[in-house]
Amino acid sequence: MDLQELSQWMKDRNLKGHWEHSEWSQTVKPYLWKGKDIFEALNWSGELITTGEAGRRTIQMRNPGLAAGMTNTVHISVQLVKPGEIAAAHRHTAAAIRFIVKGTPNAYTIVEGERFPMFEGDFITTPNWTWHDHFNNSTEPVMWLDGLDVRLVTHFGAMIQENFKAPQQPVEKPENFSSKIFSHARPTWIKNSFQAPPYRYSWEETNASLQALKESAGDPYDGVILEYTNPVDGGHTLPTCSCSIQLLRPSEKTKSHRHTSTTVYYAFRGQGMTKVSANEFNWAKGDIFVVPSWQFHHHENKNGDDAILFSITDRPSTEALGLYREETE
Repeated sequence: MDLQELSQWMKDRNLKGHWEHSEWSQTVKPYLWKGKDIFEALNWSGELITTGEAGRRTIQMRNPGLAAGMTNTVHISVQLVKPGEIAAAHRHTAAAIRFIVKGTPNAYTIVEGERFPMFEGDFITTPNWTWHDHFNNSTEPVMWLDGLDVRLVTHFGAMIQENFKAPQQPVEKPENFSSKIFSHARPTWIKNSFQAPPYRYSWEETNASLQALKESAGDPYDGVILEYTNPVDGGHTLPTCSCSIQLLRPSEKTKSHRHTSTTVYYAFRGQGMTKVSANEFNWAKGDIFVVPSWQFHHHENKNGDDAILFSITDRPSTEALGLYREETE
């Protein structure tokens, strides 16, 4: 038997020698999805399938380098709930976030018995294994980004989902409950049972912070950037993933760097350009793009108006595993 025969013998038995170098085919590629296509597909789906039939009416991003999903860890899709519709209550081991791109009064997500309103620019967390459902009691459709760590959880073989006993869970907590118990003055007798609790970060407050910091130096690699921090300990948004919002001022160009974490961006306001390795992504409102791990990138706003990007990253996971590295160009 020679080495080539050994290789074939092993291949027939799903074995492989360490010396046999083959290209890894599941590589996350830098890619941009146009908002026009995403929301056109979402609106068509609203005419063709109900939330009852679909479970969740979402449009998912597919990375051309992967057999499924947009990255190997975090995932973003866009969800539509039409007037009068309910997205039924369930829970799962994947953690989730909602970033509202088209809000309306009387549209809500309920997490662990607390009702959170959904206005444009609001950010809401749904920690893993928390009951959650959505309903739209208004006359206008509501749309949001669903961000999940589902790819990471699936890789661990830990993805479990359970449906609630009814389409909606009861609302058991008063309005603004979380914002009150996690304020600077906190009740001493209420004990938090989550590493990161369900929480709503209102766009009104977030935007006020962005505007107040516009005249500051900002981060050299990300401009005026805010992380949605855990209201319990001030750390990352969730144990496995974290979210940020950043403002690029007119004519601002950031420095280039790379890091061992994957980031997915959504263009919330304005337009600009992000260069990822040799790829130049010219983005506008509604576009979504991915910056894979360990690829140099920078952002540029060539226009006369502010540009705002929302993002989700798997950095908390790589940090927890001792894998996070960062390097400037």
